[in-house]
Amino acid sequence: MQADSFLMISAYLGAALSTGLASISAGIGEGYAAGEAAKALAKQPKAGDGLLRTMLISQAVTETGAIFGLVISLLLIFGGAGHVDGSWFKVGALFAAGLSIGLGSIGPGFGAGYTGGQACSVVSRLPKESNKITTTMLIGQALAQTDAIFSLVVSLLLLYSVPNPVADTSAGQFVVKISAFLGASLAIGLGTLGPGIGIGFVTGRATNMLGRFPRERGSISRTMFLGAAVSESTAIYALVIAFLLIFFS
Repeated sequence: MQADSFLMISAYLGAALSTGLASISAGIGEGYAAGEAAKALAKQPKAGDGLLRTMLISQAVTETGAIFGLVISLLLIFGGAGHVDGSWFKVGALFAAGLSIGLGSIGPGFGAGYTGGQACSVVSRLPKESNKITTTMLIGQALAQTDAIFSLVVSLLLLYSVPNPVADTSAGQFVVKISAFLGASLAIGLGTLGPGIGIGFVTGRATNMLGRFPRERGSISRTMFLGAAVSESTAIYALVIAFLLIFFS
């Protein structure tokens, strides 16, 4: 088989991993938020409108990673012919692009879903504060989804920033470069798993506590931002390593 055939195979497998993996946590997270909304509605039927709004908004944000995965899948499938240039480098790059966003969306999906579920629980206790609670939820979910954005950036770099090899590139150099691309996708994909979930825990619990102690909004919010920032630092480490593997390997 020629490099062109391997390029197409790599693109199709990458497309499958991109949407398939990204949809796992998005679906679970959305289901968790809906379940918490249903439980809260049973306890407080009068909060139905606010609960429904909060649930739908949280589900929309939780699905961000799956949408990113879908975009990369479409680029891999319909842009496959455009990638066929005989470069063995891109065999690894296309597969890694799908793996990057697929793995990188798992943590943020769980984290955003948990935050959404906690917000729905709080709205049932404080229906008059639903707007403030939803705002806090959105901030928390946005922090969690930052990791999915990191993974999307790496995927796009793998798709469009991989240079063509020089004429005298050896087989060993091809293997090393392909391994570097796969390593970059694993670094950002696995490196965002913990932070995405961890930030969800921070922001979800903070949202829940705001429902119990609304007068402590200032101190709770400060703790939430500080905790999320520290949790995010490990994802930044992974992003740096991914960049180094792509451009300096």
